[in-house]
Amino acid sequence: MTRMNKHKTLFFFILFYNYTEIIIKFNFRGDMSISEKTYRKIEVDPSARNAVLSGHPWIFSGKIKSSLNDYSNGEIVFVGCEGKFLGTGFVSPKNSIAVRMISRERVELSKHFFRKRFQDLNFMKRKFLSQDTDMYRLCFSESDFLPGLIVDIYGRIAVIQTNCAGMMNLREIIAETLMETLLLEGVIDRTDADTYKIEHFDTGLPSNLFWGREQQMPVVCMENGIKFYVDLIRGHKTGFYLDQRENREIIKKASTGVNVVNICSYTGGFSIYALSAGCRSVTSVDTSKTALSILQQNVELNDLSVKKSIIVAGDMFDYILNEDLSVFDIIIVDPPAFAKHTTERERAIGAYKTINSAIMKKAKRGALIFTSSCTSVVSMDMFAEIITKAIRDSRKDVNIVKRTSLPADHSSLVNFNETEYLKSFLLHVN
Repeated sequence: MTRMNKHKTLFFFILFYNYTEIIIKFNFRGDMSISEKTYRKIEVDPSARNAVLSGHPWIFSGKIKSSLNDYSNGEIVFVGCEGKFLGTGFVSPKNSIAVRMISRERVELSKHFFRKRFQDLNFMKRKFLSQDTDMYRLCFSESDFLPGLIVDIYGRIAVIQTNCAGMMNLREIIAETLMETLLLEGVIDRTDADTYKIEHFDTGLPSNLFWGREQQMPVVCMENGIKFYVDLIRGHKTGFYLDQRENREIIKKASTGVNVVNICSYTGGFSIYALSAGCRSVTSVDTSKTALSILQQNVELNDLSVKKSIIVAGDMFDYILNEDLSVFDIIIVDPPAFAKHTTERERAIGAYKTINSAIMKKAKRGALIFTSSCTSVVSMDMFAEIITKAIRDSRKDVNIVKRTSLPADHSSLVNFNETEYLKSFLLHVN
């Protein structure tokens, strides 16, 4: 080969290499939604930097070096410290949680960003669900790196809750992307009025926003082959207690041929599972007559025995303190969150002590007790201490069969305990 040809070959190789590198970079940026857009920067102090690098998604106002008055509520920013880039986040200038981290990269919160994130989350979450389950948590806010956004899927409808101003600003894009990506018929926003106040988000919008085709409530959804009527507009949380799915399976395995009581039954998640396992009877206790009515409809929906389903409309504390619990082989108590803020913690601890001590004293030998706490302000260690004291007060031999937390579709972060709210114990009275 002549020297001229060698030079030409080298020139075209270099040109091809650089062109290929540009294409690769372009595709990489497209796939990851790396931002070509420049957001304003916000400066934080070194202690905040260390927290972000260790995986904590919040930066508190005292750690911000920039003037928070310069930013609008929910504005997307690039976060930096001492000249080094830390990531992309939302700003809430009037809140103690001043910045919520979205990514450690320069991302642009476009439809493309949300489409890729929803596709990845759906692929991962569906791995842990049976084929005959069509209601699950797609996105769990900070734990899934979409701070302030909860997305629960119910068949062909998504129910969202936006818990920070940044996500509230992006609801239109979020709803449209969810419908396009998951081929949904509609999206319902269940963000409550208190959250708007906390986030200083002034809105004249109705309490329930809806995108897509409206549907009659309740809708029928399925969990592990069991059907449930779910009211996505007026139901608790986003309509159903999705977080107890794996625990319902545990109870089902123990329910054949025994008497079960489900205290704080709501629309009968645990009750229907027990009936489907062939329990002798299940008594469902709840204050809501509407929820108990739907529970009976769920019994019929699954062609289960109406005679085995006993309904009690009443207060949880009255029932536990005044009724004979020794007739039951399985006692389930899944109370509502007794505290949403740390200021209410002592009251919550007192309530958990009361119900668990009473149940432990009244439970017969051989009984199983399934007890839960669904508030993040009472930690697993605190709840374990409550259970320990209840066992001591009962003067019975009680051991832990299983200790459980959230199911696989409710992600969590190693350095962020705030989303690990659900904790449960399955106990055996010897």
